[in-house]
Amino acid sequence: MKKKEKFRKAANILKAIAHPTRLMILDALCKKNECVREFEEDIKKRQANISQHLAILRSAGFIDYTQDGKRRCYYLKKPELVKSILNCIRKVK
Repeated sequence: MKKKEKFRKAANILKAIAHPTRLMILDALCKKNECVREFEEDIKKRQANISQHLAILRSAGFIDYTQDGKRRCYYLKKPELVKSILNCIRKVK
């Protein structure tokens, strides 16, 4: 892969987390797996809005879900990577 392509791919990954709601979702998932209803309570956003953010994070490969009837419970695919990213962000002033 060429250098320019690597940076383009990295930029797209960073775009996926470049929103406060998505960062809050990732932070919540560092603590425990959650379903959409729990995100609504924790983040104080509507289900439709949360679902859009979850789709972006899933498309970027950060999260996935398990299905239990109609409930989708989300989890981090690479928890250590996400924790490292969030720790780096916390260190920025």
